[in-house]
Amino acid sequence: MNKETCADRITEAIISRGEDFTRFMNSDNEETQEEFFNYGLCVDMVSVGTFKDQNEPYLRYQISYGGPSEELRFYQNGTVEFWFLDWYDGASKIITSLDWVQWLKQYLEDIELLTNEAFFKGWEVE
Repeated sequence: MNKETCADRITEAIISRGEDFTRFMNSDNEETQEEFFNYGLCVDMVSVGTFKDQNEPYLRYQISYGGPSEELRFYQNGTVEFWFLDWYDGASKIITSLDWVQWLKQYLEDIELLTNEAFFKGWEVE
């Protein structure tokens, strides 16, 4: 049984995902591009109030699910968080400034999954 917490393990997970995305962003190889298109499990909006103490919507790029689970959360103010979750434990770090994160953010904007304020407003609970 792994006794390390998610906080203990998150940095290694961020480095590993960063290696993957850096490879995607630096490759013109068709196979690597196809791997990128199939990399995430899903991209979806999480509306306000979905989780306890959640006060703003975000776009979720889910990389893995279960134990452990990894996802990127893109907020309207431009902040990007990496979440590492494992049975009854979780940790997050702000990773907005990483090159590969900015590359992915730009890609999501280009395909209009991460767009303007009106888009986020549509996911707020009234």
